[in-house]
Amino acid sequence: MKVLYAVNSDCKGVKDFIDAGNEHPKTYMWWDYINPDPRYQLVFIENKKGGKIIQFIEKLFFLRNLQYQIDVIRRQNEYDAIFCSLDHFHIIVALCRLLRILKKPIFGLSHYSFNYKISTEKWLWKLRWKIYSYITIKGFDYLAFLSDKLLEKSLELNNLPLKSRNVIEWGVDLDFYDQFVDDVIISNEPYFMSIGSSNRDYKLLVDAFKENSYKLNVFQKFNFFSTKDYQIPPNVFFDEDSVSSKSLKRHQDIRKLYKESYAVLIPLEQQFDNLTGITVLVEALACGKAVVITDNVLLPFDVEEEGIGFKVKYGDKQGWIDAVNYLVTHPAETRIMGEKAYEFVKIKYNYNNYKEKLLKEFTKFSESLQII
Repeated sequence: MKVLYAVNSDCKGVKDFIDAGNEHPKTYMWWDYINPDPRYQLVFIENKKGGKIIQFIEKLFFLRNLQYQIDVIRRQNEYDAIFCSLDHFHIIVALCRLLRILKKPIFGLSHYSFNYKISTEKWLWKLRWKIYSYITIKGFDYLAFLSDKLLEKSLELNNLPLKSRNVIEWGVDLDFYDQFVDDVIISNEPYFMSIGSSNRDYKLLVDAFKENSYKLNVFQKFNFFSTKDYQIPPNVFFDEDSVSSKSLKRHQDIRKLYKESYAVLIPLEQQFDNLTGITVLVEALACGKAVVITDNVLLPFDVEEEGIGFKVKYGDKQGWIDAVNYLVTHPAETRIMGEKAYEFVKIKYNYNNYKEKLLKEFTKFSESLQII
């Protein structure tokens, strides 16, 4: 069975990188692209940038990867089914499947809840997401969510068919992090780490660190949060090179940054209907770090209930100050939190568990359509 892996990533480049003896976390690829299940032959279509008309339509209708979606529809005779991991980025594909212009069935993996009422965004964004969610739910032949909470919240608003009520818990590639062994010594001057660019509230975090002298290193994509017109205290450092590089080796560098940090901080700007912050969260846990994170109600687990960190309310500067101070003044407890964090993801939220459940669900999908 030929499965189109509809993903916006350079899969061939990653495979060549690994074949050359390098390491790269499988988490970022969603499927085991090196040794997939022998029942499925993965097929890829290069994601090309469209012409000026295509780009104009993308901006006009808030679309992404339009040229890629057109190619997926146009070349549908080259595969038997679609595995789609970024649902809202494939809205035209879903619409064409709903209208039966696209004849091939779609297996969708969602990191959205399809519950636009959760979001604190404005009404226009919510209307757009309402339309997108309807098309995705109706267009996909099989839908799985990356956590129970995503499914639970979606059911509050949407009457999902049984074929769209599946759960595949996402997880971190522990093998990638375990192969990097070092003895991390907690110094007298703690080094806090914050990384990521999606929906981050670095302004709030910086303001919180103006109230102390602890060291904070923020790793962000180039100019995501501009520091030119904002006063940055001397204990806060912004590093844009480590995560902005196009080199695949950057994941190895980021792994080292996680390992050397005292704790990992994940400040979120507003509530969306998705798992914002989950990637950094599970990576931090895989490195045995205590975490402080804004309370995204859609995250699959509660860091406080699990004893691995603290939650802070959106926009709560004092909450960040208190959480950081507690970690600094309780180093033994912080270390225990990190140890619990590693054991927690080792048991459930790891890539091997994710892959096993994914292949199981995909087989059910294939057999239900009699295309395996």
